[in-house]
Amino acid sequence: MEESIIVYAVSDMTGETVGRIVRAASAQFPSSHVHIKLLCHVSSVEQIVRFIRDQGDDCRSCAVFHTILSKRMRSDLRTALQTLRIASIDLLGSTAHVMADLLDEEPRDRPGLTIDDGVEPEVFDFAQNA
Repeated sequence: MEESIIVYAVSDMTGETVGRIVRAASAQFPSSHVHIKLLCHVSSVEQIVRFIRDQGDDCRSCAVFHTILSKRMRSDLRTALQTLRIASIDLLGSTAHVMADLLDEEPRDRPGLTIDDGVEPEVFDFAQNA
């Protein structure tokens, strides 16, 4: 019997970033095993929890991956999902938190910033040195 999971990709903006990350990870599994539900422009934890409950999915085989900007909303979502026993990963907040600690400054917390608004990476391509 093939097992399948539901992945909720949640964003307080367009969902482009979280959607790309979740789709990249899901590519490592047969497409019939992962079903992605993208929730974008969410404005409250209650909205997310209500949506998940209304779906009627088995919460034991689902997870929430999110790129929510508000520190308070991330914390409240983590608490709500723990109560529901739903696994979750904070993709943006965790990364920004580490950068904030290293820089000793707070992030701008401006919704809608994209990869194009950030720093260009210095690329070291090991495939070219093989």
